[in-house]
Amino acid sequence: MTAGDRKWPNGARAAIAFTIDNMGEAADLDRNLWPASQLVGSHYSVTEVLPQFLDLLRRHDIKATYFIEAWNLKNYPRAVQSVAGAGHEVGWHAWRHEAWSKLDEGAERANFDRSFGTEGLAGFTSEGRLGKGVVDRYHGFRPPGGIIHGDRTLKLCRQHGLSYISPAAEHAALVTLEPGKDQIAILPFRWKTVDAFHYMEAFGGLRKAKGEASDAVQSPETLARKYIEEIDGAIESGGYLSLLFHPFLTNEPARMRAMEVVVEYLARKRDEGQIWLARCCDIAEWIHEHPDAVGDDPGWDTTSWR
Repeated sequence: MTAGDRKWPNGARAAIAFTIDNMGEAADLDRNLWPASQLVGSHYSVTEVLPQFLDLLRRHDIKATYFIEAWNLKNYPRAVQSVAGAGHEVGWHAWRHEAWSKLDEGAERANFDRSFGTEGLAGFTSEGRLGKGVVDRYHGFRPPGGIIHGDRTLKLCRQHGLSYISPAAEHAALVTLEPGKDQIAILPFRWKTVDAFHYMEAFGGLRKAKGEASDAVQSPETLARKYIEEIDGAIESGGYLSLLFHPFLTNEPARMRAMEVVVEYLARKRDEGQIWLARCCDIAEWIHEHPDAVGDDPGWDTTSWR
């Protein structure tokens, strides 16, 4: 790739987003895994791990996108405020981490309505909890499980004012919903840069399906090495890459250190001018303004881990 071929701001060779998924016990509640006798609102991933995430990102001057379930707006308002107040983007991650591919049309629409309505974003912002201008709307959506319902989901996203969606796919893209009228950016994640893909036993089948030599849980050192390989690959190809971490999976020193190794590498490549390290909303805005930067086929990935 020559300098003339570079399509990202300031001549960067690749656009990369550091992203975070899931807050608190929302997913466990949705799956009926949360003990009925246990109170909500003090999950270790919020009280212990999230502050470490924010401190690490602050030290390296990295702004992330945190896809948070709308349920958390009322249950963890101070945590959401700490994320937004640090300059990170708050993205939408469904109401309570419902498996998106399993929602029928009515349930999908209801999830949007509840999340954006008075129980969710509208009620939260009307109370001024985040401060004027910090978070007034969602810009993007990451569907839990990564699989959507084609144009049905994309059109609902646009009806609710979203400029991008981050499902499982191969390439960043700009998809046209109505010729000459409406488009939505696709900023996908790939399973190989999702920490759960490496750390969770339940992802063994998916690891095999994606060509891993073993379906065994992988070490933090392996995760860091493979993330760095993917970063280098994005620089070589000139594309977009999303890196994904979950606070609830980063509750061990070795895993936190692996994330720090990745963050340090990202910061170095940014400082060298090799990558544009930005929030998803900023990358989506660039793509909408520079449609030739990407194609129109994201290469949807419909592989399921469960």
